[in-house]
Amino acid sequence: MSKTKETVSNLLKNIVRVFKLSWEIDAKLVFIYFLTSVLGAISPIIAAYLFKIMLDKIVTNTIITTQQNNIPLAIIFILAGYFFMKFFESAFYWGLNVNYFDKLLNNRLLIGLDRRYIKKMSSLDLGHLESPETQNLITRVKFTYMEHVPQFLRNWNNIFRDLISIVSIFIALSTYNLWIPLVILLVSLPRLYFKFKLGRSSYSVYAASNPETRKMWYITDLLTDSKSIIETRIFQSQQTLFERLFKLQDSILDAAQKPLKKYSRTLMLAPFIESFLAFVIIYWLLPEALAGALTVGSITFIVSTMEQLRSNIVSGTTNCGDLYGHNLFVNPFFELLNLPKLIKERKNSRSIADTKPPRIEFKNVSFSYPNSNKKVLNGVSFTIEPGQSLALVGINGAGKTTMIKLLCRFYDVTDGEILINDINIKDLNLANWYSHLGTLFQDFVKYKFTFKDNIMLGAPKIKDEVRMKEAAAQAGAADFINKYDQKFEQMLGKDFEEGEELSGGQWQKLAIARAFYQKAPVLILDEPTSAIDAEAEYEIFQNLGTIYKDKTLIMVSHRFSTVRNAGKIVVIDDGKIIETGSHQELLEKEGKYAQMFKIQAKGYK
Repeated sequence: MSKTKETVSNLLKNIVRVFKLSWEIDAKLVFIYFLTSVLGAISPIIAAYLFKIMLDKIVTNTIITTQQNNIPLAIIFILAGYFFMKFFESAFYWGLNVNYFDKLLNNRLLIGLDRRYIKKMSSLDLGHLESPETQNLITRVKFTYMEHVPQFLRNWNNIFRDLISIVSIFIALSTYNLWIPLVILLVSLPRLYFKFKLGRSSYSVYAASNPETRKMWYITDLLTDSKSIIETRIFQSQQTLFERLFKLQDSILDAAQKPLKKYSRTLMLAPFIESFLAFVIIYWLLPEALAGALTVGSITFIVSTMEQLRSNIVSGTTNCGDLYGHNLFVNPFFELLNLPKLIKERKNSRSIADTKPPRIEFKNVSFSYPNSNKKVLNGVSFTIEPGQSLALVGINGAGKTTMIKLLCRFYDVTDGEILINDINIKDLNLANWYSHLGTLFQDFVKYKFTFKDNIMLGAPKIKDEVRMKEAAAQAGAADFINKYDQKFEQMLGKDFEEGEELSGGQWQKLAIARAFYQKAPVLILDEPTSAIDAEAEYEIFQNLGTIYKDKTLIMVSHRFSTVRNAGKIVVIDDGKIIETGSHQELLEKEGKYAQMFKIQAKGYK
């Protein structure tokens, strides 16, 4: 019983949430949408009642009309009213509600939902994005919300119409006998129960949390992604993947058919019972009609409204079952929207006023990722003076990238503190702090826009084409850009017409140009030249030395040709700083840095 109560409570909660969300997207359209549903619900009942009055009038006036050979004006008006209500139902419900407002609102919802999903995703903290639980939630949402949330509202609109119609019929039929609509309603309850069970079974089969479904989506991505297609074609592994995919699809299909087979047993039984009951009720009323206690119009009205009631109950039951099924997919969407902020700004956050490079200090910093007891950083302390160039060196997993994440405040430190001009980073306004940071990560974004857009997105508020072209030249990108006929207006990527694909090194130069265009006081470079040849790398770092002469430069790299010119090198091993100094100083220490340098140097001999 408590489970049923919880299900109903969740349904009602989501009805309110989806309705509120839809109202925020387009209140006027939602109001008209539901208003036309109400008009569509009551117009058939009014039409049936007018038809009842007309029949009674015809029977009463049969002798008079036969003798006088004319039609009473009242009957003409009633007949006109009957057909007007039929027109009203056809025009306002089937015409406007179903075929116009429904599609119009669906389109508006799709845009509104997509905007909210994108805004939420783009604002999620890295702690959420790197969480397996959140990734599972995102997977469940991104493949379903565009279908199930609008459909949830559509089902509720249909149920709302059926409820209005059922209540109206209850009121109308209760003037004859209250038990008639009650019995029809009670007999229809099993249909609702089986529909709910079907909805839950369908969700459990297709839910993204189902391991088989997630595997199916993953293999589908492998077989359709351009990068993996190249490798699977060379290794001739596509057929093996096809076989795995088909096996998973067959398994999921079999699981999906089981609840459908069970539900099919009720498909014939429920309508038979409902039709038989309607026959019994009419049969029970016939003696009263023959005795004159019920008029011909009344018996016709009871029969037509009973059929309308049965139709509304069947429609409402079907829509309730569908609503329940969609509700199971709506829950993850709101769960995603309601994910809390992990990195919270304080109300009275502080800002760095000037645009000069700040003093950065890691003070006894330790850090463990969420849901992990392992210390990725342990007691790390060092200082970066304004305008200093610093390189972070260490093997994979040493903690270099984690330090960058903490400096960008993608995570908060577990112990210790990070000070920016002696201000705890937690006290800084994030937008202000980010305006002081320029970044070039190893997994940089390849914008499938023009060359111009790719560079100017480094500082979108600045519109300076001269500066943009200078940044391209300094990054070594101008040479290949100018070879295209459209130059900086050339579209990139094969996703769009007339788009051109670039090599890995060219994309990286473009990303460096984006960082140069920003000219932030602090520039963070994570493997900035991994796809660039030695000559181009030398030229870029010569330009870096000029552009960032009075600014702070932080580099993470495995290439000693990149880090050797840094003013200060910090060597990290197992989350701890083991060496600090210049390139020459560290070589003289003959420690970890010197050992790593000599190993790499052997490759060039």
